[in-house]
Amino acid sequence: MKKVFLVMTLFVLCASISVKAQSRRDLWFVGDGSMAAYVADSTQARGWVQLFEQYLSPKMEVANDAKLGLSVKVFMDNQGMKQLAKQNPRTILFLQVGTNDLKEYSQTQYSAPDAFMRRVQEIITTAYKNKVNVILCTPLAQPYYKDGVLVDRLGSYGEMLRHLAAYNHIGLLDLEQATSEWLKAMTEQEAAQYYVTLDKDALVEGEFQLNEKGAEVVAGMARDAIMNINSKKLQKILKK
Repeated sequence: MKKVFLVMTLFVLCASISVKAQSRRDLWFVGDGSMAAYVADSTQARGWVQLFEQYLSPKMEVANDAKLGLSVKVFMDNQGMKQLAKQNPRTILFLQVGTNDLKEYSQTQYSAPDAFMRRVQEIITTAYKNKVNVILCTPLAQPYYKDGVLVDRLGSYGEMLRHLAAYNHIGLLDLEQATSEWLKAMTEQEAAQYYVTLDKDALVEGEFQLNEKGAEVVAGMARDAIMNINSKKLQKILKK
């Protein structure tokens, strides 16, 4: 009888350890389609996180819940806050929103500026209570040119994220600024090589999709941004 009890105890312990290992996530990516993971055989689109993983320490467990059309409102309306509350302490959440939040024509996605600030702040506050670290990522500048000049289509949403990062003393990957400077240095024809299409009538849910070449460039920008943040803890996620 004792042997049976011992075997059952060991089984429960092993099962418990297995579940704990499976639920572990060091890095959690939540954002729009530019961050999402795509199946190679189904599309040429690539999210920058897919190429960013090459820079990560092999010890990092990564979960990528980014998807096309995601906004902060979509995240909160689809059980995102419950998912956040279940994260392991010390998980690092990379949150990239803004691209879809400004779509006034879509009430399922849209957040007016004041609502956007309030919702992102609620995520940061909830994360803090659960000992989850948050890194805000500004949305990517869009390769939308008019008469050869890059047009800013993101409005104040990137600036609001910069403000929230400074206010809460948390890290920021300013990918909007980095990609804007990058795109301004190119013509529309040169920029086209980094995207699945620049056909303004053939956009996927209104988002410009990076191809592998473009995703690799943005992944490098993210790595550089992390290196510029004065945080040894954050820099430890990268390969030495």
